[in-house]
Amino acid sequence: MDERLCLLGMRLVPGIGPKRIQTLLDHYGSARAAWRCREDWAQVPGIGSTLAAAARGVDQRHVEAHLRRLDALGARIVTMEDPDYPARLLQIPAPPPILFVKGPLPHERQPAVAIVGTRRASPYGLRTAHGLARDLAAVGVAIVSGLARGVDGAAHRGALDGDGFTVAVLGCGLDVAYPPENQDLMEEIAAKGALVTEYPLGTQPQPGHFPARNRIIVGLVQGVVLVEGSRRSGAMRTVTIAADCGREVLAVPGDVERWGSDGPNHLLREGAALVRHAADVLETMGWNAWAPAHEAAAASEAAEDEE
Repeated sequence: MDERLCLLGMRLVPGIGPKRIQTLLDHYGSARAAWRCREDWAQVPGIGSTLAAAARGVDQRHVEAHLRRLDALGARIVTMEDPDYPARLLQIPAPPPILFVKGPLPHERQPAVAIVGTRRASPYGLRTAHGLARDLAAVGVAIVSGLARGVDGAAHRGALDGDGFTVAVLGCGLDVAYPPENQDLMEEIAAKGALVTEYPLGTQPQPGHFPARNRIIVGLVQGVVLVEGSRRSGAMRTVTIAADCGREVLAVPGDVERWGSDGPNHLLREGAALVRHAADVLETMGWNAWAPAHEAAAASEAAEDEE
């Protein structure tokens, strides 16, 4: 098998994720060499006999069967060997050596922003996430989020309503709808945008998958907007990764009496860029000077009030 298929074979071994794949690549020099020597993985520090035994249960037939399943789904693999592997992903912790993708990945020069927040979003948070995503997508900004309940789903829906492009990064396989109530949204994103995951087909969501998913969200964008969430939320951890990776951090101000405003308001106090509407994002990111019609109307009304 070639380098790409050997990477897929390694990823199909239960217990072998991005960090262990990198360990094997560092030890053997290439995926092909590591795959040929999988009988000896027990000797590699950090791998051990249990994972070596699991590797013996995966062979070329399993790789080819997985490729056929991906093809039937209209999906594909993208590895570090491929020209369309997003270069920005190389800047995140433990970049995924292989992605499972349905739909086009954002072009490297395309503006892309993540809109993230709590699953228990308020009506204010849902409206804001939807409106921001709609208006940004309408002018060509790719909207990236995690397809979770709450803010994520509202952001994806807003991007679609703006006739724009959105990417959902999953914490499960491409053939698993999670949460189940977002299945229709997931199918619409697959048809008009892209689904991305580092997990093989059939992988069910697990708690540990979502922090790992969040680093990929960061790796696909130039900036992250936090709409709502507590300071201990998963969305705030995404923001922390973003800051560590040199991404722009932006936040939507909220009611000081609402628990979900604690995270964004804290970020604003620490110097994050304030976001009231899409034009604030565009200005902060230096992408375009643009304001949708409803903002222009509001500005006109405010000017009249001052006269």
